[in-house]
Amino acid sequence: MRTCLIALVAMIAWMGWMTTAQAADPQPRTISTSGTAIVYVTPDQVVVTFGIETFDADMDKATSANNSAAAKLVAAIKGLGVEEKYVQTDRLEVQIAYHFAEEQRNKIAGYYARRSYSVKLKDVKLFNKLIETGLKNGANQLHGVDFQTTEIRKYRDQARQMAIKAAKEKAVALANELDCKVGKPLTITEGSAGYSIGNLNVSRNVVQSVAQATAEGDANSDTLPLGQIAVQASVNVTFDLND
Repeated sequence: MRTCLIALVAMIAWMGWMTTAQAADPQPRTISTSGTAIVYVTPDQVVVTFGIETFDADMDKATSANNSAAAKLVAAIKGLGVEEKYVQTDRLEVQIAYHFAEEQRNKIAGYYARRSYSVKLKDVKLFNKLIETGLKNGANQLHGVDFQTTEIRKYRDQARQMAIKAAKEKAVALANELDCKVGKPLTITEGSAGYSIGNLNVSRNVVQSVAQATAEGDANSDTLPLGQIAVQASVNVTFDLND
């Protein structure tokens, strides 16, 4: 009984000490905000992927026609001044095609021969000319277009700096409304980052957002101009909140 009483007294004393310690050392006051930024960039290179598909009841004729179209395409692309090292091709693929009619379901109708070419264009001004030339000289499919910038790291860093600035500006604005001041940052977490091409709808929500035009295009537009690359970065920051 005496042992239990001593233990109870010790526990009460410990709880009293914890209460006093917590009162003397209150939880820090903080404010957390997020910032996003988008930098519009004019691409300095573009990768265009063409496809060549030929069909014939005879497999040799299908592959021969594909080889002829491929040779014509490559020659036309080089004629635009594109270096051979920027023209890459996949291996030729052949697919068997069967008749659809029920009475001929297991009979071979012919053969599809397919291959694709990826062309890296260092002079973006020739983009339209490349598309036109390719589709008129051997290629009968356009698989994709990928606008790129060789300075993506530079623009990501720029977008990240702008996002951090946006987060701090938002924290200061919120703190001022509460007659407080923003102190030193306690934590910084980077959010999603990446880039988009074509039409991009910029969300205008509670997150502080900024946009900067580094080339042609309207920085205040909600739609990404055709041919522009949108490089985006976001951060989450927690600051000290002082009187």
